[in-house]
This record gives sequence, C-alpha cells and structure tokens, in this order.
Amino acid sequence: MNEPGNEPQNPSRPVDSADTVESLRRQMNLLFGGLIITSFTATIYLGLEARRVTLDLPIAQQRASEITKLSQQDAGSMQPIVVKLSEFARIHPDFQKQIFFKYRFNTNAPAPAANK
Repeated sequence: MNEPGNEPQNPSRPVDSADTVESLRRQMNLLFGGLIITSFTATIYLGLEARRVTLDLPIAQQRASEITKLSQQDAGSMQPIVVKLSEFARIHPDFQKQIFFKYRFNTNAPAPAANK
C-alpha cells in the first residue's frame, strides 16, 4: 500500500504565508519604483518637448505670416484673371460648361442667353 513514490501530502503542514506575503511586498515595491521612474522620465521628456515647441513658436508664427502675405498677394494678382475668364465664359458657353463647371469656378455671372 505504501509505495515510495505515492506518499500522501500532509494537509496539516502549514503554508509559509509570511514568506509569500514578503515576496509579494517586494514585488509590489519593485513595481511601484518602476512606475515612479517611468512617470518621472515621461514628465521630463514632455517638459523638454514643451520647451522646444515654445522656443520654435515665434519662428513658426513668422513663417505663417509670410505665407499669408504671399497668399494675399497671389489672390490679388489672380482676381483680374478670374474676371477676364468669367467675361470670356459669358460669351462662350462651351468654355463655361467645360472649364468652369469642371473646376467649379464660383462666379456670379449669369448664364448666357441661348442663341436661336
């Protein structure tokens, strides 16, 4: 009956709960320390990025104002061309159908009268 490989476990043997609790406590402290180090690292990184962006902001604003000026100059120089194209489109309905509707020019020009 009593074979050497099949010894029943002794249920009265106490589980070493103090070692288990201490092991879990060390693991929690290690994880908490890692969390603190990770959060400090992320905070420092984000702070440095915010500082870099703050220093780059005036340069970006200056470039944006230059681009806005160039865009306004281009719009001013294109206005006479659009007026001439809309006058041409009034006279030539085929041009208006093909070009103006294809590229969706928005003019307040009335549609040309149909020739009979």
